Amino acid sequence: MTVSDSVLSTVDDVVEAALESERNRVVVQLAGAVSHKLKQPLAVAWGYLELLLDDPAANQDLQPETRTYLREIQLSLRSMDDIINQLQQVTTHQTRAYAGTLEILDIKPA
Repeated sequence: MTVSDSVLSTVDDVVEAALESERNRVVVQLAGAVSHKLKQPLAVAWGYLELLLDDPAANQDLQPETRTYLREIQLSLRSMDDIINQLQQVTTHQTRAYAGTLEILDIKPA
């Protein structure tokens, strides 16, 4: 390996490290912004759902089937909240395989 090859290799390494650092920065910022934006409507949905489920006056008028639907909504909102919390914990650009050759951001903690 010549000196110029060694210098080029070092430059390539520095550029790749800078790109990876920038990718991580962008992913963390995006994950934070998206999770913040998703939390706001989720909080509204939780609030109205709790009013329906916890208010005896509102709850007594609900059909059993409607209560079942509201519990399903509650489970789904809890799941969404868990996903958003995972998104808030993203600190690096890590991907995982998804649908064939696609890759998506891996938001599950290691």
